[in-house]
Amino acid sequence: MKLEKFSFAAVVAAVAALIVVLPTYYVGLLALAGINALLCMGLAFLLAAGQLSLGHAAFFGVGAYVPAILARDHGFAPLLAMLLGVVACMAMAYVIGRITLRLRGHYLPLATLAWGIVIYVCFVAAIELTGGASGMSDIPALSIFGLDMGTREMSALVWVAVGLVFVALCRIYRGRLGRSARAIKASPMMAAAFGVDVAAVKVKIFVLSAALAALAGGLYTYYMRFVSPSSFAIGESFNLLIMVVLGGFVHPLGAILGVLAFTAIKLGAEYVFANLLGIPGQMETMLFGAILIIALLRWPNGLLTWFKPQWLSAADYREPPAPAPFVPGAGAPKRVLRADEVGKRFGGLRALNGVSIEVPSARITGLIGPNGAGKSTLFNVMTSVLPATEGRITLDGEPLPKRSCDVIMRGVARTFQHVQLVPGLTVLQNVMIGGYSQGRAGLFAAALGLDHEEESALAAQAQAALAKVGLADVALRSVESLPLGSQRLVEVARALMANPDVLLLDEPAAGLRGPEKETLAALMRTLRDERGMAVLLVEHDMDLVMRCVDYLFVLNYGALLAEGNRNEVQKNPAVIAAYLGGDA
Repeated sequence: MKLEKFSFAAVVAAVAALIVVLPTYYVGLLALAGINALLCMGLAFLLAAGQLSLGHAAFFGVGAYVPAILARDHGFAPLLAMLLGVVACMAMAYVIGRITLRLRGHYLPLATLAWGIVIYVCFVAAIELTGGASGMSDIPALSIFGLDMGTREMSALVWVAVGLVFVALCRIYRGRLGRSARAIKASPMMAAAFGVDVAAVKVKIFVLSAALAALAGGLYTYYMRFVSPSSFAIGESFNLLIMVVLGGFVHPLGAILGVLAFTAIKLGAEYVFANLLGIPGQMETMLFGAILIIALLRWPNGLLTWFKPQWLSAADYREPPAPAPFVPGAGAPKRVLRADEVGKRFGGLRALNGVSIEVPSARITGLIGPNGAGKSTLFNVMTSVLPATEGRITLDGEPLPKRSCDVIMRGVARTFQHVQLVPGLTVLQNVMIGGYSQGRAGLFAAALGLDHEEESALAAQAQAALAKVGLADVALRSVESLPLGSQRLVEVARALMANPDVLLLDEPAAGLRGPEKETLAALMRTLRDERGMAVLLVEHDMDLVMRCVDYLFVLNYGALLAEGNRNEVQKNPAVIAAYLGGDA
């Protein structure tokens, strides 16, 4: 928060001074840099959510052409025309997002590239509407309260918009939507497990990014008073991507730094190559290609690499918040999570074969078996990450929701076999992800700063959850700085943050030291005895299992091998032969 206030004040002071003292030509360059900053802040948020768009300039073009056409050809007021351009671009982005964002891997950027090409071709081909390759001129000037907006006035207006968007995005980054976006990038499966509707959040961020591009397009139209398709070609999308990568996308400040650095390098390169070396052509393109490669290899966070991680975490706290009384779901009714004759196939491979287990309240239930026995697959089926091929999963006799993001609303939370945390966020912020389903603040509430009370309450609950696992003193450290054992305890705290009635722990003791295992064991007993929570523990540490669990199920080759209390399972000849070792 301190960085945001300092950055905002510094940018306002610097831009105001430059607009007053610089020659008109450089003030114009400053206006164009501000327009690019709006574009890049939206694209950076898109990248922060793990979405790569290679056709972003197309939305810039829609936001430019719509107000140009409405204002020049249909007599719309310039500000109204610009607003309608933003609305039209958001509607287009929503449709494209619903179609495209379900794609994964390299298919997503290729699809956005294709959309960008299609829209660019439409700009060129629709000659009667857009003027074709010749473009549109004689666009009415923008005036506000009777003031005609010249170069200096437009530059000031652009940077006012940049400042407002910067503040709003900083709030969004550190809020509920920002955490969910970062969680989606780190692990869509983890994000969904804590209530994030991954598809809906992706579309929301895509539409927001397009809206900022349209705003930039409208300002560009009224600054230039001329629009042509060449400004929105695919090459411009790649330039925007270079700016974002150069500056960094883990904080909105990176987009502004990237634009300023790109502009300075471009001007310097043009001067050196053309005037000093006498080399014609677009040599700066080669230079930017080299800079992009170096940035990707050496500076994964761009220019933000030189900022302290605590400054970029978007946290509001210089010291950990006071923990809230942590009694998750106090007085909740008894719950029973049950798998009945569950089978799961992956093609011709049968991972689970008619498995039936029961996880009731006030009991620590163990699930053990050799590697590859199907334990994690059963976990994923019991949390709707994977659909069962056969059988059914029920909670209190009712079928479990088919979408994993809805399971958390039924009171079922989990950890993961392999740690799935969000790098770049603090320990506290990672735990707050577990409270996503408890929050209600949306995009506009975060942008306007109306989510402060909700965020403070979630932070206090997260601090209490960290205290439960013995990590209260590291709440504001970056999560990747913790050892593996502590990271696993952060996952447990995140699951507790969801206030579950049923807690599924997938190998939580892996990497834990002796004292940490004791903390985990004591926590499970407390949850069972004081809260009456149903706990399902998958674990290979048999000493921990035999000290904690009340009832055991043993899997082998995807089938249930045995079940019973600890003593019964320990003495079972089939279990000894298959898993525990020794003479049967």
